[in-house]
Amino acid sequence: MKRIVFTLIICFWVGRVLAIDHRIPAVQDSVRLDTVKKSLQAQSLQHLLERDSLPLMTLPVSEAQMKMSPVYLPDSLIRDTLRYEYTKIKDFAYKAKWTKELYKMVFVNPRRGYLNVMRTQNSEERFKAYSGKVIHDISIVVLPPYGTSVYDTTYFEEDMGWLKTLANKTHMKTAEKVIRRQLTIKPGMLLVPFELVQNEILLRRLDYIDDANMIVTEDPDNPAQVNVTLICKDQLSWGATVESNFLNSFDIGLENKNFMKLGHVLNYEFSYRGTKDKKWGNELEYKVNSLWGTHINIRGYYRNDYREKEVFVDVERQFLTNRMKWAGGMGVGRVFYSDDLPDRNVNRLEELFNYHYQDVWLGKSFLLPYRYSYNQNMFLTGRFFTTLFNNRPLVTDDTNHLYYNRRDYFAAFTYIKMKYYKANLIYDFGRTEDIPTGLMLSLTTGYEKSEFDNYGYIAGECHYSHFNKYDERYYALEAALGSYVNEDGFTRGTLKLGASHISNLCSWGSFKFRFYNDVHYVKGIRRYPGDFLYMEDRNIRGFSSDTLRGNQKLSSSLATTFFLPYIKKGFRVSISSFCDFGVIAADNKKLVHSKTYWGFGVGVNLRNDNVVIKNISFRFAVYPTIPEDGRSFQAILSSGNRGSFYDYHVTKPQVIQYE
Repeated sequence: MKRIVFTLIICFWVGRVLAIDHRIPAVQDSVRLDTVKKSLQAQSLQHLLERDSLPLMTLPVSEAQMKMSPVYLPDSLIRDTLRYEYTKIKDFAYKAKWTKELYKMVFVNPRRGYLNVMRTQNSEERFKAYSGKVIHDISIVVLPPYGTSVYDTTYFEEDMGWLKTLANKTHMKTAEKVIRRQLTIKPGMLLVPFELVQNEILLRRLDYIDDANMIVTEDPDNPAQVNVTLICKDQLSWGATVESNFLNSFDIGLENKNFMKLGHVLNYEFSYRGTKDKKWGNELEYKVNSLWGTHINIRGYYRNDYREKEVFVDVERQFLTNRMKWAGGMGVGRVFYSDDLPDRNVNRLEELFNYHYQDVWLGKSFLLPYRYSYNQNMFLTGRFFTTLFNNRPLVTDDTNHLYYNRRDYFAAFTYIKMKYYKANLIYDFGRTEDIPTGLMLSLTTGYEKSEFDNYGYIAGECHYSHFNKYDERYYALEAALGSYVNEDGFTRGTLKLGASHISNLCSWGSFKFRFYNDVHYVKGIRRYPGDFLYMEDRNIRGFSSDTLRGNQKLSSSLATTFFLPYIKKGFRVSISSFCDFGVIAADNKKLVHSKTYWGFGVGVNLRNDNVVIKNISFRFAVYPTIPEDGRSFQAILSSGNRGSFYDYHVTKPQVIQYE
């Protein structure tokens, strides 16, 4: 046990120690102009401070001023200060007209004599000066997907190559009324800073919006009123995803993110698994966001592959902001075959079964006073769902408990306090990233009525995260414990513990990099026979096994991402390395006596905002110890991003996930 504890401590803290040695100026150092500040006109500096609602400003600076003193820029401006090394390519491209136009399409020549400065802070700060004033008007500006920025609305078609201009003109622009339907703010309402921040975030989460920025200005005719300008950058209407291990499996997806210019999303995915009995798979999804401006979302889904065949429809209204008082939803579905039971929180079952279900939930939010710069809410949510089998194994009062027909009732009391910070170069290196910090405490109770047994349920859950705005470090902790209970005591319980840390953005020459480390522990408490934990990709990257299983699992990871200071033909590049560790044991066996598994690897991540597949990742991993159905080497192509922050949004109550 000492060996495992020592390993986890090393993995969790080495990132912090290394980050300290390579610290670069924090986000708040973004306006350290030193002697440059003395040369700038007072009027320019005053303009910078007064227009803090615009996070990105363009200030004229002479060549001499730029050489006088170093300038420290925030992380989110790395993309604007990367070095462009394309002189030879430019000389070659300008020899012919068509290559000249192609060059203009993929390379952007930064304007000389201008210094971009961002004033980064708590996301609410730029709106606090207007708090409590009446919103007079909301205007919306929709920018095309190529060659634009929500922080710099200057956009000239003549400055772009003809191919990029053509792409912007053929792109199906999102209608302003579609964006307006997503907003929770209306003219005549009082301005609440956190409400504006959350509206920016909900827009950035839409499939067809790449980025969003709100600018607030005082009404010149009435100081008690303000005008809000919303600048949105469209996503390219069409998108694609790809994932493959280059041997016997692949997934290819095609998506229309703005179907019929209505903001609807149509997604199709085609898959192949060469090692499975059912090799080919299909997945189809259709989503409608904020139907008629009610913030009610509709989703239809069909899946048919080696893992399951399922169809369902659900209608849901979420707690999009902390001032939304009501949320809820309902869904119905039919599962024709599957290897997991989501309501039982188990997967990879071997018995054949199919079932149908109904799911209804409702929630009420209570706004609490603003305190210590945090926004606070209390939530009360309830849920009712049924699981009725059409085909299943033989069940009795003491066998096959998983397949009982059942009705479940849940209620949850949740307290949340939170705020947001803006940053970049954390999990992504293209768009703005919103960092939620705060505390979530939840108590869930429930009752299950089945054919042969009745159970109560009780669970407690806690999530805490903190972002240090001075050194840019992020910390998160989580703990959860839940179990069903009857006259025989506790059963089907789950214990989860976890911690994670993200370092500040470090510097090594012209390279910028971060460390990411985390540790997670899961234990099952008196689970049913055949109900196991598995070592999966979320624990050790690229690792998957159907034979390596148990009832308790410990995993840890240390990763590093280097953001390279180059742009080649529109591509930004980062290189990631990782060392993952995991150990899994049966309920009657200690972790210290179980075999440990490791994964070491490196990945090359490419991002280009001007192509259909924006993110491409090539990952190569080696596994020194493998189970009987594992492989010692993996090469994986993927278009998804790994990692995200904990989401403090409250949804329907559920049992603690056993995974």
